[in-house]
Amino acid sequence: MSRFVGRIGGASYERLRVLHPLDFAVESGHMLVVLGSNGAGKTTALRALVGTVATSGRQLSLDGRDLSGYAPWQLPAHGVVLVPDGARCFPNLTVEDNLRGAHCAAAGVRRLAPYERLRETVCGYFPILRERSRQIAGTMSGGQRQMLAIGRALMTEPAALILDEPSAGLAPIIVEDMFATLAKIKRESGCAIVMAEQNVGYATHIADHCIVLEEGRTALAGPMAEVVTHQKLRSAYLGI
Repeated sequence: MSRFVGRIGGASYERLRVLHPLDFAVESGHMLVVLGSNGAGKTTALRALVGTVATSGRQLSLDGRDLSGYAPWQLPAHGVVLVPDGARCFPNLTVEDNLRGAHCAAAGVRRLAPYERLRETVCGYFPILRERSRQIAGTMSGGQRQMLAIGRALMTEPAALILDEPSAGLAPIIVEDMFATLAKIKRESGCAIVMAEQNVGYATHIADHCIVLEEGRTALAGPMAEVVTHQKLRSAYLGI
């Protein structure tokens, strides 16, 4: 069983400290969700984890292998992939080229399953990608681009998948489908998943563990079944 572990000493933007020390630990087939309001530090936490923002110390390991010294662009080759917010993909390429490019980039460094097999798995999660395989990615809807962004990450056969607010800006019906698919990916892929999310209602139904941030500090942490019953979470995020 894979184990993805990270520790961030803190992160700042110039003189403004936005994140205090934070620990992550996720087993394969499990999901850790990072909750918090706008400005709580969720996105900064994920960026600090993979090294795209400066930190006062970062430790990262996967299955006991120390990945702390790797640059962000090197991590996918070692099984750790970030899907940033904003449904990012290569907008001037087709869906097929986006998927193939992600597979080729990772396959050049480590052994992956054949392209066609991974493509079928990804299209099983997101059938629209098969239907739109020849469409230019930039002409797709926001929800479809988000599916493509996650699909590209899965084409690298990650052991640790990091998702930054995958439901942001999506229509409610798309959000419902997205979380159902993420739950399926968690069950079937064997990934250890870390997800920052504002949609508490859906996130609490599919996550196994939770960290709640307030102004860059950990306000609550623990198994989802325990955290979701905490009065602080219920009153602040669920309105109960």
